[in-house]
Amino acid sequence: MIETLYGLAERYDRRIMVRLVKGAYWDTEIKLAQELGVASFPVFTRKINTDVSYMACAQMLLDRRDRIYPQFATHNAHTCAAVLELAGDDLDSFEFQRLHGMGESLHQIVRSTHGAHCRIYAPVGAHQDLLAYLVRRLLENGANSSFVNQVVDEDIPPEQITRDPVAEVEALGGAIANPAIRMPLDLFAPGRRNSRGFRINEPASITPLLEAREHFADHVWRAAPMLAGNPAPRGEVRKVTSPADADRVVAEVWDATADEVAHALDAAGSGFEQWSATPVAERAALLRRVADLYEEHVAELTAIASREAGKMILDGIAEVREAVDFLRYYANEAERLEEEMPGRPCGVFVCISPWNFPLAIFSGQVAAALAAGNAVLAKPAEQTPVIAARAVELMREAGLPDAVLQLLPGDGPTVGGPLTADSRIAGVCFTGSTEVARIIHQALARNAGPDAVLIAETGGLNSMIVDSTALPEQAVRDILISSFQSAGQRCSALRLLYVQEEARDRLLDMLYGAMEALTIGDPWAPDTDVSPVIDADAQKDISAYIEDHEARGRVLKKLAVPTGGTFVSPAVIAVDGIADMEREIFGPVLHVASFRAAEIDRIVDDINARGYGLTFGLHTRIDDRVQQIVERLHVGNAYVNRNQIGAIVGSQPFGGEGLSGTGPKAGGPHYVERFRRGAEPVTLPAPSTDVTVSAQEIESALERLDARNWSARPDRVAVLRKALAGSGTVVRKALAETAAFDSTPQTLPGPTGESNRLSLYPKGAVLCLGPTAEIALAQAAQALGAGCPVIIAAPDVVKPARPLIDAGAPLAAFDGTIEVESLATINGIAAVAAAGISDWARDLRVALASRAGAIVSLENQVIAPERYVIERHLCIDTTAAGGNASLLASVD
Repeated sequence: MIETLYGLAERYDRRIMVRLVKGAYWDTEIKLAQELGVASFPVFTRKINTDVSYMACAQMLLDRRDRIYPQFATHNAHTCAAVLELAGDDLDSFEFQRLHGMGESLHQIVRSTHGAHCRIYAPVGAHQDLLAYLVRRLLENGANSSFVNQVVDEDIPPEQITRDPVAEVEALGGAIANPAIRMPLDLFAPGRRNSRGFRINEPASITPLLEAREHFADHVWRAAPMLAGNPAPRGEVRKVTSPADADRVVAEVWDATADEVAHALDAAGSGFEQWSATPVAERAALLRRVADLYEEHVAELTAIASREAGKMILDGIAEVREAVDFLRYYANEAERLEEEMPGRPCGVFVCISPWNFPLAIFSGQVAAALAAGNAVLAKPAEQTPVIAARAVELMREAGLPDAVLQLLPGDGPTVGGPLTADSRIAGVCFTGSTEVARIIHQALARNAGPDAVLIAETGGLNSMIVDSTALPEQAVRDILISSFQSAGQRCSALRLLYVQEEARDRLLDMLYGAMEALTIGDPWAPDTDVSPVIDADAQKDISAYIEDHEARGRVLKKLAVPTGGTFVSPAVIAVDGIADMEREIFGPVLHVASFRAAEIDRIVDDINARGYGLTFGLHTRIDDRVQQIVERLHVGNAYVNRNQIGAIVGSQPFGGEGLSGTGPKAGGPHYVERFRRGAEPVTLPAPSTDVTVSAQEIESALERLDARNWSARPDRVAVLRKALAGSGTVVRKALAETAAFDSTPQTLPGPTGESNRLSLYPKGAVLCLGPTAEIALAQAAQALGAGCPVIIAAPDVVKPARPLIDAGAPLAAFDGTIEVESLATINGIAAVAAAGISDWARDLRVALASRAGAIVSLENQVIAPERYVIERHLCIDTTAAGGNASLLASVD
């Protein structure tokens, strides 16, 4: 850089001022490199290396003073002394610089003893604008390794402070890198290698990928059903075009026919037999090979993502990285589970993936099912079959037998419906709309066994609260990313922004200015910020929504978009609150509402009342407010002082609750387990009683139960064991499994400067139906152990349940059984436990599937304590106050 600047100065006969600064935003560069997964850091990881580099640069600048005027910004006496020594007698050809209020005595000595020039600089602005900058300066100068910190520490000898940095570096030998700071690719070591990424704003990093991607700029792919035996496609061919340009053909696609769906279903059983008999280690090794192949083909995969799904290069890279992370993480999880809690696969899984993450979610669903030993029938979204087909090709290249994973592109009526309605299906993994998830739930209930698994991740009305203490620049940056990146086509995207009244005008002015800087255009172009929406139907729907609100005078800001392609104007719309939002608008539309400080609890209650629970953002500098809101909130993923998109596998497990999904969280420690069974299904008869318990009795009992104090008790399992002393084998085993289930919050790995915490919460009220008294008590023990309130309805269960009630457990018991049809309407239940395979259990599930609102699961296994909790993840950007205190404190 110095040589380049010198060359420019010579060429244009100019003299250039060059300011040399040491360590500014060093911690941010470390964090970004870890997040991006690049090969190395753009900065040194030891301060002593930075010191040597600074001196080398100082020498180069001083050697070129005929064209460069060096400016040395420093508060370090050793640096000042070294510069003076290097400069020689010419003291007018350079200057020192110091921050106003810092280094006064040092620079006074330099001026008085050597006559060197010193410039004082100071930030200018309002207190609220400068606070974060000043905090960062304090953190940097208070770091253990800082000269400013060390020089006032009387316990540190002068020889240590003035030690020769070159000698220090030479003494390191080969240990140049700081072992306390994980390299980006080692972020999740020793468990797995982090996915490889790129810096899109650094030519040396991104140019090779962009050049390799050009080979696919006009390529036309071919996608067709990929079945056992690899028969030729039978259906009609259709052309897939780019969302950015309907005249550009991306691929020729043959959708699956009804006969091909039937063929795949027939062959899946043999595929399951083969794959379930494959040792876990071999299955895991294959998934890791697939991950490596994805990284080898990153140029092609990002090209398909751009041309087929309209993804920018930034999103395309993230798509491949997330898919790679899923493959490696689930491979590890399968091996861990086999060692800790051996189980067995479920059977044949149907995986239905969405168009907005056509590689990452597709690969994640398939990888989890395969890791657990299941066979898979995969149906990609109609809009994005090409990248799914290429993924399956790479999986087969890695050695996956063709009957184990079969690809069936096509629409819902022809492919999705028949797959989810087949009695041979053991489970469905689905990401998409709440309405379709409910249809799948009903199909499984009617046709598959009562123990068939449904894992559904659906949408949300995701909100963010920005209070008056938030730093507007940070908030606007994160609002912009959360709302408009990927054209708002993420289930985690921000839909509703609540801004405290005092901050509203200033924040919105900044937001509008930031929006004007967005580049809307062809996703193939590296400088594009907002891409098109997926297709013309989405464009028409979202544009009509914006136009309707514009006619009502509600549109606050709207951007122009290119002609051609399926572009939608990024827009900001005023609303009074979340109650005004009738549905999720899956595009670049941000709604804004105001609130008073005293209304925060009510705002959170309003958000909870809508029934969705996917993502939430909060910008505040008050720690107590973070705790206040997070504890009250019912969402799967909460983000504090950062954006609310882009969850990282293994660091930020992703998934919602209520109308936003069934759990468990993708990329988390409980996900692969859901694709397995702990025990063989057993056939149990229906409850043998003529006594029925009415829905009104159940609801009345639920209203009287209060589990708040119970769920806060750390000794729940001990209380249950004492109350159920002398119970039968099933109850004792349930208590043992409940005690062994680790429900303590987990701190998950991730980049420095970020806190990631996964916690388990009670699922809600559980209805335990046995079918026998002993099994009902075992179910109740697990639910109570999780902190849930419980209603038991089973033959002759009141007497054995009495000790639980006397011990203070939030429980009500009824002798008898419920009317099956009442499950369709009983209010307040979060889960129903009814064990075994029987017509009675099937009827219960059919009734549950007919409910409106959130999906209520039928817990069919006798012992499965993990099914009575929900997962919530909290991510906090700990650098938001101005810098990474923990990193600055630990560096040597």
